[in-house]
Amino acid sequence: MREHLWASTVLALTLIFSLFGIGYTAADSPVLATERWSSTADGGNNKGMWTISKKPDGQMVVSGVWTYSGTVKCPFTAGSVTISGPVFSFIVTGTATNYSAPSGYQDSPFTLEVKGETKSGKGSGSYAISFTAAEWPQYFSGKWTATRIEGGGITE
Repeated sequence: MREHLWASTVLALTLIFSLFGIGYTAADSPVLATERWSSTADGGNNKGMWTISKKPDGQMVVSGVWTYSGTVKCPFTAGSVTISGPVFSFIVTGTATNYSAPSGYQDSPFTLEVKGETKSGKGSGSYAISFTAAEWPQYFSGKWTATRIEGGGITE
């Protein structure tokens, strides 16, 4: 009889926690839609690959990598995306790595801002990226074009 009472109590608590979302974070929330985008910038010298995900609460996040001058990799995760009709933007931060730089100068924190418009799986806009480490260029900006290569249901 005690085993039955114990099992019933554990089952009841599990059900209560799951109904009220205790122990459940936004990072655990399922994704309603995902889009993968491939971009080129500045005549093909720079490129980006990013994934936009939309969660049930309407929150949109972006992750990906921006490659600058072929050797500088700028990976980012969990950036916030703003979308209004065809217009979208995101600002992300991370740590860039320049594999061709001398030892001790290969990494720099960065901030990347991307703005643009999308329509029918195509996009274009502007970007600005800044680096904060000594011996790194401080700021670059330019124009990009992109194609949605997978998914849908988020951008126009």
